[in-house]
Amino acid sequence: MICKNCDFEFKGKYCSNCSQSAKANFRLTFKSIIGDFLDTVFNLDKGFIYTFWNLLKQPGFVTRSFINGKRKNFTNPTKYIILATAIQALGEYLFMFEEQGVPFTKFFFLSSELNENMHLWNETMTLNYPILFGIINLIVWPIPLYFLFKKLKNNIPELIAAMMYFYGTIVILIQVMSLIHAPTTGKNLPIELVSLLGTVYMLYALLSFYKRGSISWRIPRIIIAMLFLIVYRMFILPFALAYFFPLASS
Repeated sequence: MICKNCDFEFKGKYCSNCSQSAKANFRLTFKSIIGDFLDTVFNLDKGFIYTFWNLLKQPGFVTRSFINGKRKNFTNPTKYIILATAIQALGEYLFMFEEQGVPFTKFFFLSSELNENMHLWNETMTLNYPILFGIINLIVWPIPLYFLFKKLKNNIPELIAAMMYFYGTIVILIQVMSLIHAPTTGKNLPIELVSLLGTVYMLYALLSFYKRGSISWRIPRIIIAMLFLIVYRMFILPFALAYFFPLASS
């Protein structure tokens, strides 16, 4: 067979030069499109659901396996986060009810105008642009982990891959809970529960990911990293946006 991707002659199910499947040499059909989708999502060896299930059970094992080069058994983290955000968008379309507002704590040392703008930005991030700010979080979150666990020698791209897995899993968990909660109550999942779920899973995932070193060395660093994430999301990011791009004037 001559590969239509690189014009290389090969035998078998895959081109030995570019790895494209032999199936790609044939015309597209509904069967092939649906088959590729089902294989990507439900493949028992490396499908999306298989990856999600293992990230629930042993997030550290999945992420370390991918980082260390064992990448055939799990969905690529970039594809994983894209599928997770697609599920998030679908969930918000199906189960978005009238909002009750996003809780926000006023900071006494800031002006009322700045507090108001921070509150508006907090609602904007949470309700209108969750995917965009999720991407920003994926870039920022690895920074404290890189410095706190520097001696373990994980670089920033490796930590971003880990955050893609962890953040994507949190997104899916929230949508699964919304699937149960929203139709029965007619209301969105409480933001407090969403925050608690994300915090608990992230703590569990980081403890599973960082296995090397004593408990007394790892736990304080994980707690510091988690506190940074909370302060960043609740104060640093909305403050920066409110200060430079105010949404309301006094």
